[in-house]
Amino acid sequence: MADALHDYWQRATGGEGVGFDPYPYQRQIAENGLPELVEVPTGCGKTMVALAWLWRSQFHPDPAVRTATPRRLVFVLPQRTLVEQVAENVRGWLANLGIEDQVGCHVLMGGEGRRSGAWRVLPEKPAVLVATQDMALSAALNRRYGESRWMWPIDFGLLNNDCAWVFDEVQLMGPGLGTSRQLEGLRRALGVAADCSSTWMSATVDHDELATIDLPGVSTFVALSDQDRTGSLGVRLQASRRIEKVEVGERKTYIKDLAAAVVGAHSTGTRTLVVCNTVRRATDLFQEVTKRRDQVGDAPVVLVHSRFRPGDRARHLATATAEVDPDGPGLIVVSTQVLEAGVDITSETLLTEASLWSSL
Repeated sequence: MADALHDYWQRATGGEGVGFDPYPYQRQIAENGLPELVEVPTGCGKTMVALAWLWRSQFHPDPAVRTATPRRLVFVLPQRTLVEQVAENVRGWLANLGIEDQVGCHVLMGGEGRRSGAWRVLPEKPAVLVATQDMALSAALNRRYGESRWMWPIDFGLLNNDCAWVFDEVQLMGPGLGTSRQLEGLRRALGVAADCSSTWMSATVDHDELATIDLPGVSTFVALSDQDRTGSLGVRLQASRRIEKVEVGERKTYIKDLAAAVVGAHSTGTRTLVVCNTVRRATDLFQEVTKRRDQVGDAPVVLVHSRFRPGDRARHLATATAEVDPDGPGLIVVSTQVLEAGVDITSETLLTEASLWSSL
């Protein structure tokens, strides 16, 4: 099975010689099933637990494992940008495996209209539902936002049966964390027609916050092993990072000083990511950096924040996360924290404002 899992992972992530091997902790999840808690550092591929579910659902050599694996994977995220990126990744994996017609991938998110209910048409079909937590949890509570009350019981029934729930970036869930834990506890206590499971994932999780009346403790847990830390993943975890303080002037010259620092820190052929604490400041900085493009070889400057219309946001995000030509002028991305939590993006240089005291 180890060789079959290796081949599967390679095909899903791009093919032999191009795709990736599973890290030991990812292999453990694929072989043993989704645990209740996954606690691994940022950048270690937590999103690929979706591949572990897909392996057990469609490709596992043991028919009993395939039958026992929940029919639907509900991947819940706290931000819209994360939903869009995870859905794109899942669709890519399904296409690489040649099963995009067998396993559906649907987005449950405000503004999606009828598309957000397309998964109901064939409820017997395996599917990955990538959702914002407000849409997913309200549906599981029989009160789905933006939906006719006559449809509420359908979503309630389908999402509380035959589903593997995965909650990513749980430190950003707020009260949704306790709600999701309590829902799982109630399913276990009251029973369901077809088994459900729930997995919570984070690089930083307070175990005390996971305790609820009906689900007081964590039964299964996966973290990085010594094998993970000494293998290929160890190179990333042990990489050196140079941290410097950027000196800026008074409030009146803050944006200009910061723009000068961005331009001075940017290297050709790389991505520079700038994270601001507010949308207004990100917008002002974007305009100021754009004026100075001639100082960085006319490198493109893109702005990403949460207040764009869906189409514009998707276009800007695609530009921000695209591969950077190493022989070109590079790319400067100005953003808010919308890119900071969970979005798969790599930058050579990161400039970030000090955290607000209320967030520290």
